Amino acid sequence: MDLADTYITFIRQNQDVLRDCVNDELHVEDVFERWYSSSMKVVCVWLADRVDLQLHTYQLKTLIKIVKKTYRDFRLQGVLDVALNNKSYETVYARLAGEEATAAVKSGDGLQGISMRDSDEEDD
Repeated sequence: MDLADTYITFIRQNQDVLRDCVNDELHVEDVFERWYSSSMKVVCVWLADRVDLQLHTYQLKTLIKIVKKTYRDFRLQGVLDVALNNKSYETVYARLAGEEATAAVKSGDGLQGISMRDSDEEDD
């Protein structure tokens, strides 16, 4: 989970830098919305390229953590639900939830408590 934690820390630090350096709130919100949309699109395209391949448990756990925390962090930064729940996010969510269900059937608790369902209850 170090990769996911490092990525999330990087995103949070850059969000803080933007908030500190840019004074125009509307511009910051627009940048965050585009940043989030681009991030979800990249994950969506990556998953689409592997549509016929099942994700490895490590990939699945890392992506679930990244997607959940990215969603939550951008929501906290003021990105509206309409932008958060875009088509790319819905596609990524559906794929990861399906992969999670498959992993649960195959290995019992192979994800060790990491799930797409519990995004707001998770600790940092």
